[in-house]
Amino acid sequence: MRNRQFQFFSLLVLGVFCAALIGFNTSAQQQSVNKQPSADQDGPVAVTPRTITEKAPAEIVITPEDFGNFRFPLINNKGEIVFLGLFNKGDAQNSSGQAIFVRQPNGSWKITREGEKSSNLAQPIYGFGMPTFNDNGDLTFYSSFGTATLKPVVTAIDPNDPAGYAAKSNNGGLYLKNAQGLKTLVKLGDEVPKMPSHFSGFSNASTNSKGVSAFVGMYSDPDGKGIFMVENGELRLVVRSGQKVGVTGGEETFSEHYYPTPVNDLNEIAFMARIGEKSGIFVSRPKGLELIAYVGRPSPVKGTNYLGFGNRTPAINNKGDVAFSGFYDGPVAGRALFFKPVNGPVQIIAKKGDPAPGGGKFEDFLSPAVNARGEIAFIGLMGGRSRGMFIKTAKGIEPIAMVDQKIPGAKDENEMFNQFTQPGINDRGEVVFYGQIRANVAIFHRDEKGVLHTLIRRGDKMPK
Repeated sequence: MRNRQFQFFSLLVLGVFCAALIGFNTSAQQQSVNKQPSADQDGPVAVTPRTITEKAPAEIVITPEDFGNFRFPLINNKGEIVFLGLFNKGDAQNSSGQAIFVRQPNGSWKITREGEKSSNLAQPIYGFGMPTFNDNGDLTFYSSFGTATLKPVVTAIDPNDPAGYAAKSNNGGLYLKNAQGLKTLVKLGDEVPKMPSHFSGFSNASTNSKGVSAFVGMYSDPDGKGIFMVENGELRLVVRSGQKVGVTGGEETFSEHYYPTPVNDLNEIAFMARIGEKSGIFVSRPKGLELIAYVGRPSPVKGTNYLGFGNRTPAINNKGDVAFSGFYDGPVAGRALFFKPVNGPVQIIAKKGDPAPGGGKFEDFLSPAVNARGEIAFIGLMGGRSRGMFIKTAKGIEPIAMVDQKIPGAKDENEMFNQFTQPGINDRGEVVFYGQIRANVAIFHRDEKGVLHTLIRRGDKMPK
């Protein structure tokens, strides 16, 4: 009898346990309808994890009549937009081509092509560097000249990028193209002013609306690097490696690392430079060199000093105001976007931990561009993939475009922002920038009203 009672009691307990177990599993399944059970749950575990299938982006077929890629654009105060366009020539050697495209506000185009000749050098040009231009529409750029007889060599990570097939040449120079035509400013091999050296390389060329040009020049025997200007046909040195800084109160000298802005209409250049183990933000003005910020000096973030400037180029407008990003130390070290008005102290625009419009908190600030109204376009990083293109106006900081946001006029779900490069801004508040989108790239334009447009995509037909 006792055994039967024990058996009955055992079956009863087992039944209650099974019912409870079934109820628990049913509840767990109901709570996890939309998620994959993990190995430590009581519910069943799939042998193969559930996957989400995304539609593959449509393949883009590039013809010799199409844009193959771009370099970042600039915009002047007339609303003209300039960029370097890259394309395949479609010949037997699969060679690449380049041209400088200027889009007018009315939608028409002006194009500078390889093969053009300057008034003071009969050999044709080919292989452009990054172009800049001013409010007159004058173009300044580096180009090789002569005949591209060297075999093209792939230098880009992406073999489909025509920029990776540029031939190398020892014949090159800086060019200015204006209403009077195309002319050479300075060539490789020309003598450096007041030095026995000769130029061996150029970068960062620009010309302001007054006709004054500036560039970074590398030179050899003895070797060095400096910032130079061409004014009224005369070439002069601004700063060079080995030169005493003179505004830090010590015996420091400039190194060979310069990150300059284009020259503004006051003949001023802002630049980040390395001085030994330190670095600083400087402005070359007609009255002399001005120190804006320097490693070890106090920053406007309370209780902190500047820690560095990350080899990043500052920005300057036609009033002489400067915008730059920098690092600071202290108990809560971080990074910030700063603004230095021409007649005032350095101000904080935003710093690490500040809320970013659109969500998240700012972690870093890249590639500022500033106009005469003090408006600043910049790339803001919020950690991980989260980043966006922003503009600081009198109203505050506003987002222009965010990663994973659909581009204007998106053709499918894959046309979403993925990355951004250096923005350009004019005094009307228009902003242009190059953006990577999923499986493609494009140039974008934010107009005066704040409306963002897709200007042109890779694969679009080139203007004739």
